[in-house]
Amino acid sequence: MIKEQVYRKCLDILNARIDKYKGELEIIKESIENNDKASSDEEGGGTTDFTSAQNKVVQYLEEANQMKDQLKQVDIFQTNEVVKIGSIIETSMGNFFLSIPLGKIELDGKMFFAISKEAPVGQLLLDKQVGDTVTFNNNNFTIKVIH
Repeated sequence: MIKEQVYRKCLDILNARIDKYKGELEIIKESIENNDKASSDEEGGGTTDFTSAQNKVVQYLEEANQMKDQLKQVDIFQTNEVVKIGSIIETSMGNFFLSIPLGKIELDGKMFFAISKEAPVGQLLLDKQVGDTVTFNNNNFTIKVIH
């Protein structure tokens, strides 16, 4: 089932991001601890840069976890006559997975764009059916298949 494969690929990408951010946080924490030890004999301290980096990574980690939670809410086992969240939409201009804003995903040489319903293209595709045409950025594309 193509939807399940694309869904799993999205989940794999998010899990890899989460692991990466967790690893970065560990490195930053170690750097802060090492910096604190080194600067304990000196005036001041240089942890501001590390703290700023830590805050950014924490934010990225939270966003990735939120996207993962949103993805878990997507029902990929539904079948629809119209485009809904969880649909794979094959069009004359590309393939879309209406789910979360993850971007371009390659699966077995085929490209998909994981988009949210809030994305401009997502809004245009929502509730459309096979044969409908939508226009985005002066490009017309027709829905060929809805999975």
